[in-house]
Amino acid sequence: MMKALFLSILALLPAAASAQRDTLGVLERSSVFSAEDERAVAGFHTESPAMMLYRSEQSLSQISLRIDLRREQEALLQPLGDGALDGGFYAESYRRLSERSAAWADARYVRGNRRNVCWNSTADYLLLYPCITADSAGGNLSTEEYAFGGGYVHRVGRFDLAIRGDYRAGQEYRQVDPRPHNVVSDFTIKLGVGMQFPQYVLGLDLQGRLYKQDQDIDFFYPPGASSSELYMTGLGSYYTRYSLNSDSFNIGYDGKGCLLAAQLMPRHAKGWYARAAFESLTTDRLNKSNNTVPITRLKTRQATLSAAYRSGRWSLRAGGGYELRRSIEMIADRTGHSVIVDEQAMYKNRIWHADAEATVEWRCGTVNYMLSPRAEWRQSTATYAYPARRMRLAQFCGAVRGSAEWLRPQWRVKATAGIGCYVSPDEEVSLSNVLNNISEYLTYTAARLSGRAVSPEVSLRAERRLSRNLACFAEAGWTPRFYSGGLSEHVLTATFGILF
Repeated sequence: MMKALFLSILALLPAAASAQRDTLGVLERSSVFSAEDERAVAGFHTESPAMMLYRSEQSLSQISLRIDLRREQEALLQPLGDGALDGGFYAESYRRLSERSAAWADARYVRGNRRNVCWNSTADYLLLYPCITADSAGGNLSTEEYAFGGGYVHRVGRFDLAIRGDYRAGQEYRQVDPRPHNVVSDFTIKLGVGMQFPQYVLGLDLQGRLYKQDQDIDFFYPPGASSSELYMTGLGSYYTRYSLNSDSFNIGYDGKGCLLAAQLMPRHAKGWYARAAFESLTTDRLNKSNNTVPITRLKTRQATLSAAYRSGRWSLRAGGGYELRRSIEMIADRTGHSVIVDEQAMYKNRIWHADAEATVEWRCGTVNYMLSPRAEWRQSTATYAYPARRMRLAQFCGAVRGSAEWLRPQWRVKATAGIGCYVSPDEEVSLSNVLNNISEYLTYTAARLSGRAVSPEVSLRAERRLSRNLACFAEAGWTPRFYSGGLSEHVLTATFGILF
């Protein structure tokens, strides 16, 4: 697998000689790519392949090794565990080939583990909930993932034509009962076209997605099993027909999705940016051990809007969105037959979010400073039709972040610090006819998500020039979060690599 990954990186990262000659040294180019006003509108470039032609006149590539550590006193989300340790190899590149074309690529290989995962035996929990398989025993999970992607854009007359492809594969497994082994395959392809006007560029994107997960859950000693697997359907409900036993299971997820987006952005960095997108993903869950038809179908629909204004040393950005998740339960005629006689949309989850951010930069002597306040609001309302259940959560966040950057002929150093405060106006939890241990888990999760929290952050990055077009760097960051009630979590990252 590692050999295939390195071959992919070599194929995806264009050689430096194929790009047009950069006018800046490697440290200056790194400063341009990480500038805060650039970061504020970076999403408008990276989300649309046709707009990558306007990302920068410079090229920059990075290869690095990174370690991520997460530790929580008590898990905020038990399906994700109370800790994780991941180590990986990362590569990314943006190459400006000419005034009319650009190419970019990225690849990664990551191995790690998640600690004390409970109430979840399925990979990609945040993508597939509530249609997951779960148990109360849980345990540690070993993880492995590799991914690569890349794109190319070329201008033909007034039109920018682009294509991007991404592939992700991974597995999760445990070697004690219950023993899930999940294998994931996720492929997306996106086509983009941009049309030039005197001051602005109008872009359209169309994306297709294929998602698959094969899940095997085994009990090597079923009589001694301390828990049974539950086919969850939302807010504590589960399929009694398939659950409450310690047999081996074979479950499959088959998803198909699409995205349609339009955006407007200036040709020369300064000006207004806007983007609207609609994304759809439908994922069938099959109990391959007993049925050839889906037992649930998860339909996720998401609409997002964002806008920004960039003017020299300052920028403004605002956005919002709405997501609807519906879990549809299928009723088949008999086990083993492929006829669905009815379907019911029992679970619905409506999620609203909005955020706004301002960024201002100024220079004092030889130091560049930045200050960026941000506000964010999010609300989630989940309901189950029968028995009637409801969970409503809301959260508001106010945050501010600042940085200082020193750029010298041989060095570039950037220090960042910030703090965010989280408050929840209220919560509503109504659970009826739920197993006691599941009810305790859901009630505890709602209380934690509705609690107040303070989250400071600090990071430091240092780059050392080795030659005009080559540099090495080291970066470290610490992001703790302190909750009301005395609980805390800590996230540490460390990265080492080269730039060219």
